[in-house]
Amino acid sequence: MAKRGLHEQRGRVVPVSTAAAGWPRHAAAPQHSATYDWGLTPNKTRPLSKRARVVDVLLLVLAIALVAGGVVYGVSGWHSAAPSDPGAVQYVDMAGNQVIPDDPQVQDPSYVQSADPQDYNGLHFKISSVGLDVPLREASVVDNVINPPGYTSVYLMRNLGVPLADATTGTVYVAAHSLRAPGRAPGNFVIDPAAGVVVVKTGAEIDVGDRVYSVVSSRVVSKPELSTQADLWTPTPGMLVFVTCLQSTSEAGYQADGHAKDNAVIIGQLVK
Repeated sequence: MAKRGLHEQRGRVVPVSTAAAGWPRHAAAPQHSATYDWGLTPNKTRPLSKRARVVDVLLLVLAIALVAGGVVYGVSGWHSAAPSDPGAVQYVDMAGNQVIPDDPQVQDPSYVQSADPQDYNGLHFKISSVGLDVPLREASVVDNVINPPGYTSVYLMRNLGVPLADATTGTVYVAAHSLRAPGRAPGNFVIDPAAGVVVVKTGAEIDVGDRVYSVVSSRVVSKPELSTQADLWTPTPGMLVFVTCLQSTSEAGYQADGHAKDNAVIIGQLVK
């Protein structure tokens, strides 16, 4: 398992009938306790200087280059066996199907505690043009790995970029899972696996809580090339970067380990 960089994991989806057979559906999220700044670690004492922020972003880009994975996850099929660890955190997709990640890290309660997933003031993430309307949550980058613990929400990365409240001053980063069929996660709404494209059009509105963005561009980026997209990692006032995994209807769209080869990236500009 890669210890640094943006991480991709695939998983398996279990029919809801299996999920209902006594498995816990999700572990309780820990209470939010820390505040974060531009760095990749909690900062409770003083704001980082502009130079330090730039260094942190450069370090993140270098970290991305160390792995072939992306930001979010795929699934490989249906699975009927219960997880071997009864203490593992359990997940469901938007259809209520059980998701069993191949990477056990995200099912480790200590990892979930470090990522600290929290509801974001009861607000939602919406792209009305594609029918996406899901809870907006926030989570932390852990060990330089973006791996939000959940398959039914879009996640603000609280210690990457700027907080949503400061959207006018820098880049806001959000991430979501997509899943191989028959799984359904927020990222599936913005991609066409058969065509291999992003389906959200330029000019479409994205509501991130109480902030409104307009889509200015989108792209499909191979995972090894994600770190070369300098414009995505340069602090830019009013910019939104939404990343998910581009699933495929062909095995040619996946790496030998089953991970999707490409990421789908949507870039927005703050409107209000």
